[in-house]
Amino acid sequence: MAAPNVLTQALLVARLDLRRRLRDRSVLIQVILAPVLLALIIGGAFSGDSGGLRADIWLADADGSELSTQIVAALAGQSEPGGEGVSFVAKPGLDAAAAEAAVDADEADAVVVIPAGFGAAVRAGEAAELRVFGDAGDDVVAGIARSVADGIANGVQTQRAAIATTLTAAAQLGEEVSADDVARVAAATPAAITVRDSRFENTFSMMSFFAPGMAMIFLFFVMGAAARSLVTERREGTLPRMLAGPTSPTAVLLGKALAVLTLGFTSLLMVWGITSLGFGVDWGDPLGVLLVITGAVVAIAGISLVITGLARTESQSEALTIVFALVLSVLGGSFVYTATGFLAEVRKFTPNGQALMAFSDLAAGNASPADVLPAVLLLLGGGLVTGAIGLLAIRRGLAP
Repeated sequence: MAAPNVLTQALLVARLDLRRRLRDRSVLIQVILAPVLLALIIGGAFSGDSGGLRADIWLADADGSELSTQIVAALAGQSEPGGEGVSFVAKPGLDAAAAEAAVDADEADAVVVIPAGFGAAVRAGEAAELRVFGDAGDDVVAGIARSVADGIANGVQTQRAAIATTLTAAAQLGEEVSADDVARVAAATPAAITVRDSRFENTFSMMSFFAPGMAMIFLFFVMGAAARSLVTERREGTLPRMLAGPTSPTAVLLGKALAVLTLGFTSLLMVWGITSLGFGVDWGDPLGVLLVITGAVVAIAGISLVITGLARTESQSEALTIVFALVLSVLGGSFVYTATGFLAEVRKFTPNGQALMAFSDLAAGNASPADVLPAVLLLLGGGLVTGAIGLLAIRRGLAP
C-alpha cells in the first residue's frame, strides 16, 4: 500500500496539532476568549452608537468683520450641528477666554477663534492670528481643528497675494482699482482646487483602526505560541518519534505551518466578526478585508516561523516573540492613529503597518479590493519568503 502523499500527510499533521491544541485551555483563551475580550474593550473605549468619530468644533467669531463672517458661514454651512462626523458650529461674539472655558467644560470638542481686529489686520496687510483650543487628550479632533485654522490662514494668505498682485498690475497699467473691490471679487471667486479630508466624513470609525491594530499585536503571541510547539516537541522527543515513522519531515513542517496559519486566521476573523456584528463597525469591503487579513496572517506567520527557527529553547523563542511583537507594534503604528515624521515613514516597512494602512483605507471608503491588492501581495510575498527561511532553519535544526 502506497504511503500518503506529502499534502495528505501535512493536512493530517495540521488536524492532529489543532485538535491537541483545542484541548488545551490556554490555547482556547488565546484564540477565542482573548480576542473576544479585546474586541469588547476596544468597543467600549472607541464606539458610541455607531463607533464613528463625532465632534463639534466651534467657530468663535470675536471679530464680526465681513471677512470673518464669510469664513464662518462657509465652514458652518458644510455640516449640521449635532450630526454624524465633524460638525462646525458658528459662535458669533465668542472670545478666546470663553472659548477656552467651553473646551474645559466639555461643551465644545475644539474651538477655532477669530480674534477681534482679524479682518482689519488682513485688509491692512498686517500680521493676523487665529487661535485654536482643544483637548490635549484628543489628538484627532485637536488636529482637525488645527487643520481648519491652517486652511483659513492659507486661504487668506493666497487671497492677500492675489489682491497685491492685482493692485500692482493695475497701477502699472494706469488703472484705478479699489482694494475693497478686488477683495470682494477674490472672495466670491470659487477655489480652483479643493481638498477632501475623510476625517470630516462619517465613513471611518476609530474602532476600525484600533481593532485590527490590537488584534495583530495579539496575533504575534498566538502564532508564536503555535510555532513554538516545534521547539517543545523537539525537546520532549515527540517530534523525532514522528519523523521516525512514514511521515516525511516536509509534511511535518508543512502541517505545523498550516496549523499556525489556521490559528492566526481564527483569531483575526474573531475580532472582525465581533466588532462588526456586536458594535456595527464597518471595516470596509468584505473581500478587501479578507485579502488584507490573509496577507497579515501570512506575513506574521512567516516571522513566527523565523523566530522558531532561530530559537534553540522555548524561553529563547518566547523572548524573541515578545521583542518582535512589541518593536513591530511600535514601528507599525499600532498604538498611534495620527503617526507623523519618522513613525509615518517606517511603518510602511513593517507588515502590521502595511496591513493597518490598508485596513484604514478600506474602512474610510477610500479603497477597493483592487486598491489594497499591492499591499496584500507585498505582505504575502514577505510572509512566504520569511516562512520559507524559517522552515529551512527549523528543518536544519531537526537534522541529527
